[in-house]
Amino acid sequence: MTSPVYPTSGAGPSNPRSARTYYRPATIAELAAQAQENLWDPNIGLKHWLRTAEKARRMAESLTQAHEYESAFVEYAKAATIVLEKLPTHREYQTLLNADQRSNLGMVSSFLPGSGQRGL
Repeated sequence: MTSPVYPTSGAGPSNPRSARTYYRPATIAELAAQAQENLWDPNIGLKHWLRTAEKARRMAESLTQAHEYESAFVEYAKAATIVLEKLPTHREYQTLLNADQRSNLGMVSSFLPGSGQRGL
């Protein structure tokens, strides 16, 4: 997939010497597929995946502030997939996390669209 290229000052139709190429924005399906690429290896420790999810979340927040919405979506999708789908299947999930920690990770889903509950 090719990311869209947006004009910088001086680029565009009013400047025929502009060599910028414009691409369509990615679809949600394309962004979601990007988020899944090389996302999970169950042989890597649980703590690595907790750090990876947090890093993706922080990166997504930074990208959102920079108006890089497609990249932010990919990072948020990575974090959500790790926390909601992958971590509960990890072999260390039950042993390294206590009941409260597992519950807190599970609470994330209550703040997602379609869960029937509202976040603060």
